[in-house]
Amino acid sequence: MNEPFVTIGYSSLSDRVGEIELPPKKNNVEILIAVQGGIAQEPNREDVELIHLDSMGAARSRNKILSEANGEILFFGDHDMKWVQDGMAVVLKHFSENKNVNLILGQTIDENSNLRKRYFGKKKRLSRFNSAKAATYEIAIRTRPFREHTIEFDEDFGAGTENYLGDEYIFIADACANGLICEFIPTIVAIHPSESSGTRFGTMEDTKVRSIVFRKVFGRLAPIARLGFVLRDPLRFRNLNLILRFVFGRFPN
Repeated sequence: MNEPFVTIGYSSLSDRVGEIELPPKKNNVEILIAVQGGIAQEPNREDVELIHLDSMGAARSRNKILSEANGEILFFGDHDMKWVQDGMAVVLKHFSENKNVNLILGQTIDENSNLRKRYFGKKKRLSRFNSAKAATYEIAIRTRPFREHTIEFDEDFGAGTENYLGDEYIFIADACANGLICEFIPTIVAIHPSESSGTRFGTMEDTKVRSIVFRKVFGRLAPIARLGFVLRDPLRFRNLNLILRFVFGRFPN
């Protein structure tokens, strides 16, 4: 089985590029680092290319990586995570054996080797109803169909914007809406600290952003979808006031 050419794409602020723990060099892998917020020093590796952007926002940097990637398969990464090579190999094998699959969502563990969230126990077809907890560094895609369908990360969402989370969920939902097959497989692809924007619940700010994300994905059906999300784990919202505001999308100005 011929291994596909792979791109590993990182999004990073300029002052954090030096914190990236690069994976081992491989002949069939290129590494792109989209840099925002200034000029960063080029790593001393010929397989690594820095792409400096004069804009801000993680979604914009990921879209730049998607447009510049030479790889058939693209893994998305952040500056503060570490790849698990065995898990990445499982993802690549699944892509090779399932040519109709265009996006794979894997698992991540925290710094204490604990799964960062509850995951499905087995392979699962993804949809807008079951992928709201996706993280960027859990996602790998087949680049060609995403380019053919002009599917990108929504630049109004994600780190560095007012709506600072949910861009990954919208990305998967858009892919599903365009008929691309997206799957979860239970394999650990990365290590990431336990704290991140997507795991924070219980404030007016994150509740409002999540409500807006569901409006983007579901439109007029958003209140029903939000209610279903609440019923899966009501305690994460901390109080009834936040639950009601989330479901009905009503927040103070």
